[in-house]
Amino acid sequence: MVALGIGSMHIVIVGAGALGSLFGGLLARSGEKVWLYNPSFRAHIEAIRARGLLIETDKAVWRIQVSATTDLSEIEPPVDLLGLFVKAYDTKAALEGVRPLIGPQSWALSLQNGLGSEEIIARFVPTARLLRGSTAQGATLLEPGRIRWAGQGPTLLGLLPGVAQPPQPQAQEIIAALGRAGLPAGFTRQLEAVLWEKLLVNAAINPLTALLDLPNGRLVEEPTLRVILSDIIAEALPLARQHGVRLSPEEAVARVEQVCRATSGNISSMLQDLRGGKRTEIDFITGALLEEGRRRGRSLPLNRLLWALVAGSTRQARHHRV
Repeated sequence: MVALGIGSMHIVIVGAGALGSLFGGLLARSGEKVWLYNPSFRAHIEAIRARGLLIETDKAVWRIQVSATTDLSEIEPPVDLLGLFVKAYDTKAALEGVRPLIGPQSWALSLQNGLGSEEIIARFVPTARLLRGSTAQGATLLEPGRIRWAGQGPTLLGLLPGVAQPPQPQAQEIIAALGRAGLPAGFTRQLEAVLWEKLLVNAAINPLTALLDLPNGRLVEEPTLRVILSDIIAEALPLARQHGVRLSPEEAVARVEQVCRATSGNISSMLQDLRGGKRTEIDFITGALLEEGRRRGRSLPLNRLLWALVAGSTRQARHHRV
């Protein structure tokens, strides 16, 4: 990897959908050497190759020239950084597919939803070179080659338990590169708490938006939906507090509602998946809560109902597409 502030990193975004394309596109715009790689979304990759990547905000539209491919052989190994933006359930298959790109000094970055993917990543990249975290950035795919930057906020990254702190210079350079790209990032020593707070937020927002077919902001505009949000959080918060989350019930509700407002126009990834008849990450989000509840002898009936409804809707959407 290049030294801090010198040259550019060789970055491959694995699973370049909406959020991966946002991160990869902005990193390329800032001068990093970036490849967007998505073998299963050929239309998106071909549109980027033909016309560049379009990123839209309320104030501007950027057309960014960034390398994109569905063919791994086009990318020269090894890479400095693998940005993993695949669905959590696709982590193992994706890493097996890009194994030829991974060198002895390669790092991995994961902002994936839910819990469990970090254990899979550690089979391919040593935990000492894995940055795991959470982001408040939001992106929605409008059409192949065109995304909307629907929510902006900080990214927090950390190293897994047992890895020496503070982070190595390479980790600091990754964080600095995100900042130069307009994606402000910071390092946290409380990674477990960060991931569990993100899980709490996702478990509240994603299933409701998916089932009701609503953008995030609508959840705080309707009094009835705000009550349901609060009930979901109240049920899950005791488990999150076992993993370092120090929010009071009132603070937890305020935090979730803040995310809804900050990403008010965003279509959650779970809703995007359900609309497309795709598998959702419900097992890695609400399912992770239910598994932790089972382990600790706690019942989560509302979250179990949401899990069952989303899982059933996914199966129904798949059947309808067939």
